[in-house]
Amino acid sequence: MLVAAETEFISGITAFPPPPRAKKVREAFVHESLTPEDNQTGKVVPYVISTNYGIPVYPAYATNANSSVCLAEFQNDRSFSATDLSSFQTQNSLPAVAVAHIVGPYQPSVPDAEATLDVQYGSAIAINASVWFWTVDGWLLEFANDFYNTNPVPFVVSMSWGWPEDSQCQITSCNGYTSQQYVQRTNTEWQKIGLRGVSLLASSGDQGAPGDNNPYCQNSAEPISTIFPGASPWVTSVGATMFTPPSSTARLEAAAAPPVCTQFDCADPTWPEVACSFPDALITSGGGFSDYSPMPSWQSKEVATYFSTAIGLPPAQYFNSSNRGFPDISALGHNYLIYISGRWELVDGTSCSSPVIGGMVALWNDWLLNNGKPTLGFLNPLLYQMYEADPTNYKDITVGNNKCTESLCCTYGFPTATGWDAVTGLGAPNYAKMFAYIQANAPSSAAKK
Repeated sequence: MLVAAETEFISGITAFPPPPRAKKVREAFVHESLTPEDNQTGKVVPYVISTNYGIPVYPAYATNANSSVCLAEFQNDRSFSATDLSSFQTQNSLPAVAVAHIVGPYQPSVPDAEATLDVQYGSAIAINASVWFWTVDGWLLEFANDFYNTNPVPFVVSMSWGWPEDSQCQITSCNGYTSQQYVQRTNTEWQKIGLRGVSLLASSGDQGAPGDNNPYCQNSAEPISTIFPGASPWVTSVGATMFTPPSSTARLEAAAAPPVCTQFDCADPTWPEVACSFPDALITSGGGFSDYSPMPSWQSKEVATYFSTAIGLPPAQYFNSSNRGFPDISALGHNYLIYISGRWELVDGTSCSSPVIGGMVALWNDWLLNNGKPTLGFLNPLLYQMYEADPTNYKDITVGNNKCTESLCCTYGFPTATGWDAVTGLGAPNYAKMFAYIQANAPSSAAKK
């Protein structure tokens, strides 16, 4: 009876058939395969990302042995190809870096596009950071429990997966508990992981504000839905942007551009960014307000400004304005080139954005570790402090909205605005300025862990 009194939740035990497979915060395909004959202007590769966000050198190297980044996959998504990774690195003028740690089931013979995307871009932004590929057959709570009870662990985790908060028990066994209880219990684990000095990042969703509960704009009772873990206050939620090329464009010409940009027209990093949205992209950046988690103090000022200035907000009865707003930050999520099964493919998604921001965090951690300081850990208070200290630490995204899904455009969604908004968060990173802020404000010495 004493054990029962102290037991909050039991996961991974079920006598019933497995629930339906979770829908990823997934990438969308433009072609089955891509050749120069299929070409359209504006491909995104690591060089374009690095130049656009002001990372001073390409490629950027991590030098501390403890620098690390983890790409987490769920529900039997267990495959990337080391051969594809090597070809991707060669064509992008990147040194050969292998995945150092594989945790969980792994099946390299049948590479999966989600895992391929995550590994290729998560490893490309922070070269030489130790790369972890961590898979679980289950869902978020199983991963969180396994992660917390492992030592050592990577200091950055990117999760390109999600499902509506109020429907968690549709895609995992909640063992008699509600979706709200499942979310709350998992959030407790996220908090514990953050206290270990680990930064957790997750995609904000690909179906805009309507979300996976309303992908075809048919749910008039609840036209807006949220996503988990992207709406968790203990996870850094990452939205998606896209370039808007001028009406007349030319091939990117840069001496440092990698070989892949001689095969395909890579995007010019000077093009403006807007919110990523269907139909110009194959996805729409998710965002909104959590169903269950109250608004944290660290974002209350920015969200209040949003409500006082934004034009075209959805009717108040369709979202809880006093709850946690997401995303927190954004990055490019359209027209990414990945190399899979021996060919190039184009993908879209907040699945692209999260591992890219994860790589940047790994680089910042590298400097901290090299200087005897603690890793960044739970990021969100710091991200909002950076904005309050200087809004130009971010590239403000003020064009677009998230009324659309991956299929069509609905009646309700959130608008972009100056400062934080429920489409792109605080904006896209100004890497160099954010790095300078971290250097100037880091603790004097590492805390004991």
